[in-house]
Amino acid sequence: MKQWYFYILENNGCTYAGVSPEPYRRLRQHNQEIKGGAKYTTSKSPEWRHLCIVEGFRTKIEAMQFEWAVKHAPPRNVGGIISRIRKMYTVCCREKWTSKAPLAREVPLTIHWHLPIADHPVNTLPSYVNEQVTRH
Repeated sequence: MKQWYFYILENNGCTYAGVSPEPYRRLRQHNQEIKGGAKYTTSKSPEWRHLCIVEGFRTKIEAMQFEWAVKHAPPRNVGGIISRIRKMYTVCCREKWTSKAPLAREVPLTIHWHLPIADHPVNTLPSYVNEQVTRH
């Protein structure tokens, strides 16, 4: 079974969130090194970097439910790096990411941070969500 990942990319203050079984290959697509990047990311300069990668999803559906919840977390009209991170933290703290998602505590997640965030939101994550700093 293929593991799926949720990721947040950053490029000069803009963010993009997505899911993929191969987040590093997907980053190369977003940066137009290989074919297949999203329209939004290919319309910007090819300087996208992983802000974070979240692992632990057992299926593509779980990863997509998490992605949907992050993208639809209020306030939807507020952008930027800190807002995107706050939304992800909010979703991590929910009992279920969506109405049809499994209980969040049944899907232990690890957030791998790839870029330092000066204004990192101080939120307490549940015990089943871990954080690690990863340098690439």
